[in-house]
Amino acid sequence: MFWIYLIGVMLMPIIALKLFMKYFSGTFLSLIMKLMHSNIETVKTKLFDEAISKIKSNKKNERLEILELGIGTGENFRHFPKGSNVTILDKTDLFLPYLNESIKKNNRNDLNVSKLVVSKAEEMVGIESDSMDLVVHTFILCSVDDYTKVMNQVYRVLKPGGVCIFMEHSIDNENKPRKILQKFIEPLMGDCKFLDMKKVLNSGPYDHLELKKYTVNRSLITFINPVVYGYGSKS
Repeated sequence: MFWIYLIGVMLMPIIALKLFMKYFSGTFLSLIMKLMHSNIETVKTKLFDEAISKIKSNKKNERLEILELGIGTGENFRHFPKGSNVTILDKTDLFLPYLNESIKKNNRNDLNVSKLVVSKAEEMVGIESDSMDLVVHTFILCSVDDYTKVMNQVYRVLKPGGVCIFMEHSIDNENKPRKILQKFIEPLMGDCKFLDMKKVLNSGPYDHLELKKYTVNRSLITFINPVVYGYGSKS
């Protein structure tokens, strides 16, 4: 009887977590994503300005073709150039209700959301090769099945002269206590994994790569540090 009681007590937190993630994960993850993006807004603005200036695949006054992997809560829309055509690819439609909210909140009715694709990033079903001036992904490589396939797909769909902008949280190999914490909480984070993102991104197919590192100071989310960000281009 005692062992049955003990096993029940041990299983209760796991069952509670699974139920929470099943019924409330969308709301919970949206709050986390908004918090993360709000704490990197300054560095993200500079990143988008710099990376977009490097795009050589688009003629002057022509609408940019943008692909965003993982819509999240639409926090990147404010940084897209005016009048862009936007394709969104996500493995789930869980976050689609946040799409119109983000467009309205950021006053981005000038954007033409031309296609919504529900597909894994490893496949990018229905997205033609050499069709995108800009690909954007923020905090998604941690949760894909095969990041090498994702980066190869990004390279495939980029036009020659196109650019991919990325921001990804990473395992902290320089701060041992934080690394231990990251490994401890990783099993509770669903598909999300703590990877060495500098190593991951350096293994990609880009012809030119700019990598930088940023440290978030907000105490509630310092466990995501370091944030590895930058851009890669296709010649």
